[in-house]
Amino acid sequence: MKLLAITPIALAATLLGGVAVADTIGGLVNTGSGLSAGDTDKNYTYTVSGGDYSGLTGYGVVSTGSTDPFPHWIANTESSSWLILGGDQQTNYSSATDSVVTWSLNFDLTGYDVSTASITGRWASDNSGVLLLNGQAISTIEGNGYTGWTNFSSIASYFTSGVNTLSFVVTDDANSVYNYTGVRVEFASAIANAVPRNNPTISPVPEPQTYAMMIAGLAALGFLARRRS
Repeated sequence: MKLLAITPIALAATLLGGVAVADTIGGLVNTGSGLSAGDTDKNYTYTVSGGDYSGLTGYGVVSTGSTDPFPHWIANTESSSWLILGGDQQTNYSSATDSVVTWSLNFDLTGYDVSTASITGRWASDNSGVLLLNGQAISTIEGNGYTGWTNFSSIASYFTSGVNTLSFVVTDDANSVYNYTGVRVEFASAIANAVPRNNPTISPVPEPQTYAMMIAGLAALGFLARRRS
């Protein structure tokens, strides 16, 4: 009789134990988050092709926010800052020909159901840019992308199990007199359902009618337990 009395509780634990829970995806951080001007942001790497510094690689550096190209660029905030290629944000990297700067940010979806992953946010660039997720185009900035934000909303495709890469590919237009380049990224949300540890099979979140059936079943089992005891 005692075993039957605890059966409804065990059943509830079994039914709910396989429910996937939405979690925040780690590794998706805003540019310059928690850093000061001149600091190196090791979350974001870059490579340069074309222009005056082709082949240059490194980590992003947080801009000062107080000299050119400010105030033409969107002002830095506590949430995020512009990243530049080096300590001198007034360096001209494309005096004669265009250069392309590919900024990369990696994040890991190991342990998550990639079909439930979703990312939203916004970005800005100097000059134009294309945002890629694992090589697939997600968002495009035309012209001078530093005067306002461009949203990337509901990225829900092209995720892969394991390490994923967001690439912010920025084209710096050639100009021998007045020229700067940088990138700015802010994430609004980044979530995915974690794979339940006790069940490698992903279980969808139950619909309201499923909960109703569960409650009815538990009530019936409880009534049966009382009668047998």
